[in-house]
Amino acid sequence: MNISFEAPFHTITRYETIESIEFYDQFLNWLRGEFDLYLMEEFDGLKVYYPNGLFSVKLFSKNENDLFIEIEIRSKTLKSVNEVSSKIETVYAHLKNMA
Repeated sequence: MNISFEAPFHTITRYETIESIEFYDQFLNWLRGEFDLYLMEEFDGLKVYYPNGLFSVKLFSKNENDLFIEIEIRSKTLKSVNEVSSKIETVYAHLKNMA
């Protein structure tokens, strides 16, 4: 996990290895449900705009056996970054436990 501050945004960037495209699709689907009241873009992953910031989830792969996602959270307040990060981590951990 990488945490940085570039005025006016606090940014957390995290990379996670995933097992399959199906897990990625399910993760995005659950995030859409968790943040369904906010504006979303679904081009090249998922980008969600919430008050004071946004987060994005993108899939990267070198081949079918080497998949990972990038989760980037940007917000004007550190409290907001931590709250959104906690929600995303909860969804991710729940899905990992189900797999």
